[in-house]
Amino acid sequence: MEEIHQKIASKIKKIVVFLFILSFKSSLFSQSFESIKRSDTIYIYFDKDKKNSSREKAITTEKSEFYENYLTYKFDPDPTNTILFISNKYKNRDNIKKGIKNDERIERKSFLKKNKNIILDIDFFTKNGFLETYLVIYKKIIYLIDKEEIKGRKIKVKQVEMMNFTYNEM
Repeated sequence: MEEIHQKIASKIKKIVVFLFILSFKSSLFSQSFESIKRSDTIYIYFDKDKKNSSREKAITTEKSEFYENYLTYKFDPDPTNTILFISNKYKNRDNIKKGIKNDERIERKSFLKKNKNIILDIDFFTKNGFLETYLVIYKKIIYLIDKEEIKGRKIKVKQVEMMNFTYNEM
């Protein structure tokens, strides 16, 4: 009988240690303003199927290389809070002349797990406040991960500009 109690106690200790390590690991990779503040680069995970998210291609009559791949990604949980992320091949017209393209690369799916603490989505903005999040990230290098551009184990990561932040207290 004593032997059974020792085995049960041993298993309980293992479970407690496992749960402790698991909780420590999850808090180590959780998003926080502190981890975002320490990073010079952040990633925006965009899912157009999420409520209050939209993606639009630029509609213009101007025939210009600048507008060929121009996409607007928008988070707008209500009419008073909106953040736009602009994806384009070039940051501005001067960069077209210089031949300087925005960074775009393919990463493996493990990239999401490795960088979980600096990947933000609309839920993070909503939970922590649009203004507060904007003030933390506005000087950062921002990359966007569009859920629709994830193909198998390959993820397209592209540099974007954050534009047109609108905030009004209700």
